[in-house]
Amino acid sequence: MKLLFIFTGGTIGSTVQCDFISTDSAKPYLLIQAYKERFGLVADYDAIQPYTELSENNTGETIQMLIESVMEQLSAGYDGIIVTHGTDTLQYSAAALAYATAGCDIPICLVSSNRPIEHPQANGLANLHGAIRFIEQVGTPGVWVSYQNPGDVVKIHRGTRLLGAEAFSEYIRSIYDSYYGWFDDKFEFQQNETYGEKIDEQPALCGNVPLNPATHILRIEPYPGMHYPQITTDVNYILHGTFHSGTINTKSETIKDFFLTTHAKGIKTYLVGVSSGISYESTKWFDELYISPLHDISPVAAYVKLWMSSAFGLDVDAIMQKSLAGDIVPL
Repeated sequence: MKLLFIFTGGTIGSTVQCDFISTDSAKPYLLIQAYKERFGLVADYDAIQPYTELSENNTGETIQMLIESVMEQLSAGYDGIIVTHGTDTLQYSAAALAYATAGCDIPICLVSSNRPIEHPQANGLANLHGAIRFIEQVGTPGVWVSYQNPGDVVKIHRGTRLLGAEAFSEYIRSIYDSYYGWFDDKFEFQQNETYGEKIDEQPALCGNVPLNPATHILRIEPYPGMHYPQITTDVNYILHGTFHSGTINTKSETIKDFFLTTHAKGIKTYLVGVSSGISYESTKWFDELYISPLHDISPVAAYVKLWMSSAFGLDVDAIMQKSLAGDIVPL
């Protein structure tokens, strides 16, 4: 088995220095050394380091650099690719990679660490072991995330199904808890019997233009007493979150006026966090307010899908409603 490691920084590639956690250019190779000491020899591997950054500083430029680094190596004869990445924006990079490489024939696994690897509670080495074992034992093509939550086993998640990071939490979860599988105490892979996915209904999202800042997308999260913002002239899309029940306030006349006004300006509104099936009464207004729900997809993946498809000049509305890289969970 031959692997490619792509090191990008993040906590898994960082060291505590002068009371701060900061990236360390030597850390990737110390990571492999620490892995060898704990789990034994790594398979034949190569390593590259296209950039080094704490993941909270990631931008469209760094995501594009990562995509290009992976795409260049897909036909280089590797059995799998492992990307080390920070946890803060792991979900965004995983979704972007999954959309860009949909249809690839090898597994691409992202691994991170909740703390620098020398910390006794760090999960980075376990996450890395899960990625290596997944490539070795299973080898399912696509983009995956190997991660162990506190007190749990290492699980393998679809790159397009991750929920966004929660404040004060180091947990990684898939929507509907639809992870692909897990490793038992002998690090043997076990398939999640409830996992399912739709076939790809469109090709991978590719383009020759940069992923510039998404100033044309306005993201809104609901809260009681909220005041909707003034819309600037460069906004073309609104990605609107929901409360946990997949609802927003559709009773307020002020809020109704906001959606009618944005529609009149040619702005498309998508709603995320919505399950298919029976809904609350407040959702009956969606059609009249020109709100398009995106059912059963991670809000992070929906944002990345909207960002990439609009940046590349593709048919956005068609793409947002079609499954790609396992992003829409069949219920």
